[in-house]
Amino acid sequence: MTYSEERLPLALGELYASYGYRKYRMRRFEEYALYVDNMDFLADKRVITFGGADGKLLALRPDVTLSIINNTKADYDCGEKLYYNEAVFRQTGEDGYAEIRQTGVEVIGKVDIVAMAEIVELIVKSLAMLSDSYVLDISHSGLIHGIVSSLPVAAECKGKIYDEIASKSAHNLRSLALKEGLSEDVAASLSALCAMSGAPKDVLPALKDIAVGEEALRALDELTGLCDLLDKRNLGDKVRLDFSVVNHLDYYNGIIYNGFIRDYPKAVIVGGQYDKLPEKLGKRAQAIGFAVNLEAAPAVIAPPVDIALLYGEGDDACEVMRRADELRAQGKSVYVGMSAPKCRLGTVVRYGKEGDVC
Repeated sequence: MTYSEERLPLALGELYASYGYRKYRMRRFEEYALYVDNMDFLADKRVITFGGADGKLLALRPDVTLSIINNTKADYDCGEKLYYNEAVFRQTGEDGYAEIRQTGVEVIGKVDIVAMAEIVELIVKSLAMLSDSYVLDISHSGLIHGIVSSLPVAAECKGKIYDEIASKSAHNLRSLALKEGLSEDVAASLSALCAMSGAPKDVLPALKDIAVGEEALRALDELTGLCDLLDKRNLGDKVRLDFSVVNHLDYYNGIIYNGFIRDYPKAVIVGGQYDKLPEKLGKRAQAIGFAVNLEAAPAVIAPPVDIALLYGEGDDACEVMRRADELRAQGKSVYVGMSAPKCRLGTVVRYGKEGDVC
């Protein structure tokens, strides 16, 4: 099933509501202090500010999750599941800003394997609403961080290793590891992790020889349990493990997701587990969620017009309109005109005395 640009956010909201998520409505403005105090958790550090009537410095919201966690009363004992359909504002250049439409979900409270699998299920269904061709990449920050943090190299070098993993530069990563005095075996393991991508059943066995240290092994167990549950839910073939997904490791502390669709160059869905944020804000809770970038929607949603019914100068106007009514009665959206519109179309039909001609 496909959706118009206007219908898509509503359909996504209906999906999330069917899983028991409650809609969260936020204010357009927040106090600037909220973002200043939590700048490490913002994807874009540039916040658009202005003076409020009471003298307080306010900000156009650059992020939804921060506001949700700041205002929630959820904890380990009484969790919350929320979804939103909001716009965030990001600065572009020195003077301009962009309004970006987002829909997303947040689970706040206790994050266990059921919560993780449910998030994957919702991402897969969300991607299917955007395109008939998609892929969901899953990684785990604990696995990557556990392996890299155990290396006997300087912090600056570890940063370079993360960069090479993110760019899938296996050759460069191996060269860097050897240059820093790491063994051939360690260099080979890092290169293998960097290049590792594929179905969970193919990737997980190989990880057993690479994961070292308590943090990495714990993450591998969690990832294995999640993939087993996804397989039982018939979702195993919908996901791909890819450890070049190293989104904001200072923010995420567990499972990380990147969802991609055909004909859009960047991840259209991003998310993961982010326990550090509620901890920073004094909440006794874990958290996991994702956001859908609705700006991608117009480029990938199926044609908004099913049929373009074209007519010529000599055609009977009443008959043309009657034929359009017949097509609409079949549940089709029909554009009537002398030439095709400049939008994506399903079928172009030319009206004629002998009947419609494609």
